[in-house]
Amino acid sequence: MTTSTAFTISELNAMLRDVVTSGFPRAVWVCGEVQGYDRNKGRAHAFFELVEKSTDAVEVKARMGLVIWANTRPRIDAVLTRAENAFALKDDIEVKFLCKVDFYTGFGQVRLVVEDIDPVYTLGKMAQDRQKLVAELMRSGILEKNKQQAMPAVPLRIGLVTAFDSAAHNDFRDELQRSGCGFRIYLARAVMQGKNCAPSVVAALAALNARDDLDVIVVTRGGGSIAELACFDSKDIALAIAASKYPVITGIGHEINTSIADLAAHTCTKTPTAAAQLLAGAVMAFLRGLDECWRRLGVSALEAVNGRRVCLKDAAIDLRALLPRWLKGHREQNVLFVERLKRAPLNAAADARTGLQRSGEGLRKTIRLRLTASVIKIDNYQKLAGMVSPQNILKRGFSITRAMDGRAIRSARDVSAGQALRSELADGFIESTAVGGPELMEKHDG
Repeated sequence: MTTSTAFTISELNAMLRDVVTSGFPRAVWVCGEVQGYDRNKGRAHAFFELVEKSTDAVEVKARMGLVIWANTRPRIDAVLTRAENAFALKDDIEVKFLCKVDFYTGFGQVRLVVEDIDPVYTLGKMAQDRQKLVAELMRSGILEKNKQQAMPAVPLRIGLVTAFDSAAHNDFRDELQRSGCGFRIYLARAVMQGKNCAPSVVAALAALNARDDLDVIVVTRGGGSIAELACFDSKDIALAIAASKYPVITGIGHEINTSIADLAAHTCTKTPTAAAQLLAGAVMAFLRGLDECWRRLGVSALEAVNGRRVCLKDAAIDLRALLPRWLKGHREQNVLFVERLKRAPLNAAADARTGLQRSGEGLRKTIRLRLTASVIKIDNYQKLAGMVSPQNILKRGFSITRAMDGRAIRSARDVSAGQALRSELADGFIESTAVGGPELMEKHDG
């Protein structure tokens, strides 16, 4: 290899990265055992390894570096904690990651960037159906849509989806009344468990969204068993929440599990009382902020008036003392201006001469820099041209086959049996005779 075709490390690494990324254009699923993950506690990004062990689980057969970026890590953790049999990522557990194959040019290393985790492989068959629905809703953006709605600073007009006169209804209403704020509740009755729960909640949400006088919608019910609360893992409820023009708060009374309705909502609370406290807290915080603004405004106004009074008094004193001095200085400045005006043409000519000299030097320096950059760019183009030249391609073991009239053969359909061919190699030519053609391809296809 000549000096003209030599690469820098960064150039070679950049080429290797292009080869790796083009060879793996899509993310791939990778299984293995987690190693070195525990040391990432407290860090934004997680850098660790995935290893493949021998059948006796003693010897490491292969290993690969992985990274979970900070913007992906919360989503991975959320997938693992939403199921009943939830677990956290840690060392020595088997996982199945969806990874993008990447080549880090800084160290010349291949690494895998984790994009997702297989819920069936990691969380088990028990949560399979639920996690499939969660993954589908995440991909479609349903779980994030209602979170994009702006929460009003003073959410006083509340649409409530719950069973009338239920414990959840009474707890929510009583907590708002205790706050002393002027809340108004618009109740949309719904069945909150059983097979009719999902269609009833969807209908209640649609009725409240038909109104134009609400600030927020709350979906709430008391605690219950997993079977009783399973209806809130409904795709229809999640779609209805996502379609809501108002932010939706859930207060479904289960301390352990997080339902799909909770995931789709703008804000999730664990109980009806907690949902009411959230709203009351927001209003009280606004009122406290308003009072603080009034207090600061009064203090600022008083300070401004007092400050102006002092400033005016000081200004009057200063003006009386400084006016004679100012007049004297003004007369002295006039004398200096007259002298400077006499010398101004000569100074201007000298400055112009100096400026022209500096401009000439700068122009010469710019020309030299541009010429140097152009030479470097030409050298790089020569390297690239050498890489894609036909002669270099032939040297890597490829050949060009042509008919005897010089026409390049690009497909077996261009050749007939017995046709004379000429193959060009890096160091010469080989003449041959075709033993098959399009008719053989047709037989093979049949």
